[in-house]
Amino acid sequence: MNRKKLKGIIEWSLAFLLLFIVIKESPYYSYYELSPKAAFEKSERTYYYGPSEVVEKVDLDNVQIFLSKYKNWFSAPIIKKHAGFFWGPGSLGVMEIKNKQDITYSWGGMTFNEELMLMRYYGIVTNPEINKVELDVAKGYDGGEHVPKEDIVTLDYKLKDHRMFLFHWNEVENDYLSMALRGLNSDGEVIYEEDLN
Repeated sequence: MNRKKLKGIIEWSLAFLLLFIVIKESPYYSYYELSPKAAFEKSERTYYYGPSEVVEKVDLDNVQIFLSKYKNWFSAPIIKKHAGFFWGPGSLGVMEIKNKQDITYSWGGMTFNEELMLMRYYGIVTNPEINKVELDVAKGYDGGEHVPKEDIVTLDYKLKDHRMFLFHWNEVENDYLSMALRGLNSDGEVIYEEDLN
């Protein structure tokens, strides 16, 4: 083999090796996935948590929320789309289920851009008498001590077999302040209530 050919083979081999290293170390290879479910599973592995049972999925185009449970823990991580077709974790916070409480819940928010700030309240109900969860929110709250009754909106969630709930809204479109969380029985009687303000 002549020197010129050997030099070309070495140059091309080094170029392919360099390209392989760049792709392997790229965040689009090591951090992002092609499906939201795969991104969700990868985010759990980084926490040494899971695999969770996904009980409900909310699809908001470029954002998905996976309401899920693992052993005595639950979560509602946000998975977001990047560069048009890659998916990566936006947030993953896990909460331990407090079996002595009627409702264990958490909340969080995430800003994506000027048009989307996603807020969510989520949790799990351990009291078997509760079959519906309500969340009172005040719209357009200006910080005064008294919130007029007409400014309070009640969001409700009928519990399913998995006993978990999820409320979500875009804070840019609905500037809500969480006021109260309630658990009701099948007769509409309040079994659990917590002031959130």
